[in-house]
Amino acid sequence: MTSHAGARLLALPPSAVLGRPAETLADVDATLEPDAVWLLGPEREARAFARTRREFDTPAFHPPLETNDGPVSRQALGAGLEVAVVRSIRALRASPADVSRALSDTRSSSTPIAVVCDDVTTTTRPTALETTLEGAAELAAALPTGRVTAVLTGGLPADYDELWHLEAETGAVRAVEHEPQLECEPAGDDCVSVRVRGVGPVEGYGGSASLAVLELDETGVTTVDTSDTSNFGLEAVTGIGPKTAKRLADSEVTTRAELLETPIDELADYPGVGRDGARRMHRHATVLETNEPRRLTGESLPGEGGRPPLCLDIETDGLSPTILWQIGVYDPVDDSYRAFVERDDPDDPAPVLESFCDWLFASHPDRALLTWNGWRFDYRHLGSFVTRHVPYYADEWESVPKFDLYDWAVREGHALLPGRTNRLDDVAGALGYEGGGTGLDGAQTAAAYQRFVRTGEELDWDRHEAYCEDDCRALWHVYDRLRGAPRAADPSDTSPADADGATPTGTSGGEQTGLGDF
Repeated sequence: MTSHAGARLLALPPSAVLGRPAETLADVDATLEPDAVWLLGPEREARAFARTRREFDTPAFHPPLETNDGPVSRQALGAGLEVAVVRSIRALRASPADVSRALSDTRSSSTPIAVVCDDVTTTTRPTALETTLEGAAELAAALPTGRVTAVLTGGLPADYDELWHLEAETGAVRAVEHEPQLECEPAGDDCVSVRVRGVGPVEGYGGSASLAVLELDETGVTTVDTSDTSNFGLEAVTGIGPKTAKRLADSEVTTRAELLETPIDELADYPGVGRDGARRMHRHATVLETNEPRRLTGESLPGEGGRPPLCLDIETDGLSPTILWQIGVYDPVDDSYRAFVERDDPDDPAPVLESFCDWLFASHPDRALLTWNGWRFDYRHLGSFVTRHVPYYADEWESVPKFDLYDWAVREGHALLPGRTNRLDDVAGALGYEGGGTGLDGAQTAAAYQRFVRTGEELDWDRHEAYCEDDCRALWHVYDRLRGAPRAADPSDTSPADADGATPTGTSGGEQTGLGDF
């Protein structure tokens, strides 16, 4: 969550740099803590590159302007890791041997873990139902056979991850794996296998202003996470969009600290803000600046007052699952964790459900359950699967008290959370939780189990169990911090948000950026 091993590479489109206040870029730098910054091409953006170099306190590179050492250079990322940076496919076509040398240069202490080339992209011909890889012939000529080479590109969105197997002689496509495994294999010694990973803007993240953070280790890219630049600077505050941020900047209010120094009456005079909006801005800015949650109402936490609830998380084989293959439960009473995992027969969903229900109803018949966004996922699928596969436990399952901390805090508007999005890992990390660093996310665990179902290939079970446990413990960390958070009706709560004596109530104060961002 807040800690990371290896190196962290921040990929920025030029539009995320140009036109943004320096204070916003400083917030990006301080929040994401990149070890290196990659300004995306393929166009030459000298002004954006100059700003990137000036505003970020880490090495920066921009492939179209890389001129050292010919058409390809090596860029250090930190932690002893490097990438080979190619200016363009045209440069690759002109000097494929240079890339080969860069990938095998024994003068360096490390071998590049990936090739960066921003105009590697795909083209789809709908009439032919065919997708081609731009630069396939050039990549086949330059990259080694018998191994998988990662190619990173801003020409594809950050959710793109496919493994292309190319004929070494011609670059013709032999096969494409649409869900490559974490440690994928080449198709053969006579084949060039290219794992293409996008880092460009993703639809729904503010268009061309979205950015990506890549976690890398010696094995390559472990995760790619995407955010909108509106999650940083003044725009991270509820009620402040680009127009309001510009108006505030014109009045020399460019940081959240300066916003908090601005009286509510003055903020209320800005177009479309008003006093309620000004109070919400102050409350949320305070939460973001202090990384302290704030309870907006006098409503008790779900399950508060009795024995603490059991923290629950499930792993499935997709968003429309055929099996709930892992059910994890953390008990904060004795700091214990139980994992129910189906390792033997992925075609039979019943045993893991039966084991979980046996344990829950026998050992903890009176305990409540707690999830993060569980009403829309965990509880929905658990209820359906219990009814279908262990129906003799259906009535008992229905009687279990179930709570959803995300629902309580965000949808019902009882609290403000300090994460830049409301994803559990963002919120818990902002509240000081340090995860186990598994390098996994929900999509990866689902894809890994799909491969297990399809091929019988074993997962790294310990790693996947640790990921689920991490989410359960992170959930309790957030709950525990909310227990001690100041309440709106608490006389000791004297934050600037309520300096005028107003008491915030209802869901209007619970808005927060990135609500759909899990």
